[in-house]
Amino acid sequence: MPTPQPHSDRHAWIRGLPFYYGWIVVFLGAFTMFATTPGQSDSFALFMNSFINDLGWSRTFVSSLYSVATVCSGILMFFVGRLVDRFGSRFVAVTSAVVLGAACMLLSTVISPVMLFAGFFLARLAGKGALDLSSKTLAPNWFISRRAFAIMLVGLGGTLGGVLFPLLNNYLILTFGWRNAYRILAGGLWLLYVPITLLLMVNRPEDARMSPYAATRKRTGRLSHDRSANATVEDGSKPAGPESVALDEPVFRQAEAIRTAAFWILTFVVFQSSLVGTGVVLHFVSILEIRGFSMTFAAAIMGIKPLVAIITTVLAGLVLDRIRRHHIILGITCFMQVASFTLLAFLQSAAMATLYAVIGGMAGGIAIICIGVLKPNLFGRRYLGGILGVTAALNVVGSAIGPIIFGAAFDWLGGYREVILISSLLPLTAGVLSLFVRKPVLRMDRASRH
Repeated sequence: MPTPQPHSDRHAWIRGLPFYYGWIVVFLGAFTMFATTPGQSDSFALFMNSFINDLGWSRTFVSSLYSVATVCSGILMFFVGRLVDRFGSRFVAVTSAVVLGAACMLLSTVISPVMLFAGFFLARLAGKGALDLSSKTLAPNWFISRRAFAIMLVGLGGTLGGVLFPLLNNYLILTFGWRNAYRILAGGLWLLYVPITLLLMVNRPEDARMSPYAATRKRTGRLSHDRSANATVEDGSKPAGPESVALDEPVFRQAEAIRTAAFWILTFVVFQSSLVGTGVVLHFVSILEIRGFSMTFAAAIMGIKPLVAIITTVLAGLVLDRIRRHHIILGITCFMQVASFTLLAFLQSAAMATLYAVIGGMAGGIAIICIGVLKPNLFGRRYLGGILGVTAALNVVGSAIGPIIFGAAFDWLGGYREVILISSLLPLTAGVLSLFVRKPVLRMDRASRH
């Protein structure tokens, strides 16, 4: 591992706090996840009909612009991850929030396809991509023995955004119009998120001359040893203790990680979830309108799913630090996705819509933690940004493909049942593959240098 750079004393006050500063960083990670929502499909779903009705373009055309812009932004994520490794999450998060606010302002003034494409591109690059990625490196870097719990708390920011933003966007659109709604979102990013992040975010505990085990020491007064400290091993074996985990933590570079089967299985799980999930979310209002439900009802159902995810995520975060076979749990969540999409395909009542949201929310809440824990456990923290950047790129590409497929299915078939059922084969495949995740082995000549 590269020799650490000399540290500044500007973080001395952090070490004097009566609690571990990582918990503040976790709060900022959750706040960052919450701040990504204006660039997420959950937010765009409420604006989609406004684009179509006010600008006079077809659903397929708008979906195509959205998808192409998302693909273009996704390609850049291969490099954004390396920026996180080089400059840190704080720099990337602040820059991304500024760009996301600018994207919202651009969307508020859109009058042409070029402007709409540019707004989509910047929002997806900054929100769905870079800002989201910067938040996901914080908890793994600051925590080892309580990693699942910390990742759970960060994930709550995203699920809380999923609960509040559909209702908030619906209120802003109906009260102020969709253009002013975007201006309000931009103001929130610039005036609230950016100053708080600049003031408080610290990239890694090493930057403040601290250890990721300090959370355990603060709680017990000593460097304790618990099962989750051994979570780097997914095949049943375990090292001797926390210090050995620190010494033996895997250090996969981006190029090495992408040569492993485990990386591609986990990445496929994320990719398919993004593809099918984004396709459903972006057209969710239309899916329910075909069944006779209003946009307000659709917004409420969209809020139920992340609300369930919040509850499930909290419970999972308390339990998953004690479970070492996270890949098995991940496979189960994929099968739950299949069940939720099947309900949606044959939707007949409000009860079925609610059950879809409950099952989907449970699956999403658990899957986020499983993926968040497996990546650093299997590949290490040192180059995590670059490794997550590859997954994020394909995640964004998946979110681009889904909407255009679902939009085309509506225009050609007049409905969504067939495309939902066919798409359900992807999480089914992902669930089976997840059962075969194994800890990758670093080449001996590389491992000896660490």
